[in-house]
Amino acid sequence: MLHYSCDVCKRPIHPHADIRHIVKIEVFAAIEDEACDCQDADESGGDVDHLEEMQDLLEQLDECDDPRVAQDVTARSMRFDLCDACRRRFVKNPLGLKSGKQLNFSNN
Repeated sequence: MLHYSCDVCKRPIHPHADIRHIVKIEVFAAIEDEACDCQDADESGGDVDHLEEMQDLLEQLDECDDPRVAQDVTARSMRFDLCDACRRRFVKNPLGLKSGKQLNFSNN
């Protein structure tokens, strides 16, 4: 039998008594090519060879000198199990930003 625990609070999640929530996060580079002259198959009047297009894109990526691309081109997928209480907190603040109000004091 599989045993689950919350990845945030480490509390055991019982499959028959508790609700287990799954959070999936994908992180990948958003690279947009302004010079892209891509056309859909409907516009070009013929079939598009997607494998050939993918090969061309991979070759362009290998030859790319853009430092933004060179830093980290790998995509990451992450999966977390959360209990119901941690899910509610996560949905309210998914990026974990400071939840308290910031007070701005004068310099006097």
